[in-house]
Amino acid sequence: MSVSSKITSSLALQPNKAQTTDDMAFKLCIIAALVAIVNCQYGAPAYKAAYAAPSYSAPAYAAPAVASAYVSKPVAPAYAAPAYSAPAYKAPSYGYAAAPAYHAEPAYPDAHPAYKFAYTVNDPHTYDIKSQEETRDGDYVQGYYSLVEADGSKRTVHYSDKGHGFEAVVSKEGGAPAYAAPAYSAPAYAAPAYSAPAYKK
Repeated sequence: MSVSSKITSSLALQPNKAQTTDDMAFKLCIIAALVAIVNCQYGAPAYKAAYAAPSYSAPAYAAPAVASAYVSKPVAPAYAAPAYSAPAYKAPSYGYAAAPAYHAEPAYPDAHPAYKFAYTVNDPHTYDIKSQEETRDGDYVQGYYSLVEADGSKRTVHYSDKGHGFEAVVSKEGGAPAYAAPAYSAPAYAAPAYSAPAYKK
């Protein structure tokens, strides 16, 4: 029994009621939908192809091997360090003359000391007037010197050394005379005499 006959029988078994136009339309829509569902349950007929589709095999392409001109990181080439041999230097030889031989200084005997000198100065502008004379014979020395001092006196010093130490004798001569202050007497003054004037009455 098909689905459509079942639906028709079920509708016939329902009690006969008054139905409105809307109910009828709704039922018709339901019936149409059910019929469409039933028809969908049957598959479409299988048609056998008249010819077999040819099978194509995809061609295999080998990627060409291309040598890349660029590398991600340059590789430093390995260089062998050249081997240098240090030059050999020969130290120069300096010829030094031998140190001269020094002979001992000859011994000179002490000469006998003896001399004599004298000088005189007379300058009237600066009043520098002086003189000196000295002689020596071996270890014996004697002489004198003199000078005019500021007061006009002449000072003379005789000195000698006869091997026992220095000895001096000082003498002074001349000079300005002693100045005596003059005596002054106070003058006598006589008081003048005044006569009183006479007044007339």
